[in-house]
Amino acid sequence: MPQHFVGTWSLDSPYVVLEPHTVVVRRVSPGQNAVTLIADVQGSGHCEYTAKLISVADGGQRINVGTAVVDQARSTGMCSDAEPSFFTVAGSGIQHDVGPAHGSGYRYNRA
Repeated sequence: MPQHFVGTWSLDSPYVVLEPHTVVVRRVSPGQNAVTLIADVQGSGHCEYTAKLISVADGGQRINVGTAVVDQARSTGMCSDAEPSFFTVAGSGIQHDVGPAHGSGYRYNRA
């Protein structure tokens, strides 16, 4: 796990409602739980997800993570697993790309 990704990150835009507002990235090896995504959605409740590091790409500028699995013990609401995704370096922050339906993804800054 490249050092740039490690830490706690906050969603850049307060207007994005359904995406996780906090991302925590840990220094692990591929195959281990690397990312925790935390979302509080009005009407849906509190959802926490964990995703495993699949690989590091682009010379350490991108991390690929597997399915974000709901942590049932820490979630209270209508939460469902999310598709595999990736994070890239975006200046001093990170960009979370969750698929073409979400445009260019979501930017996070250090918390």
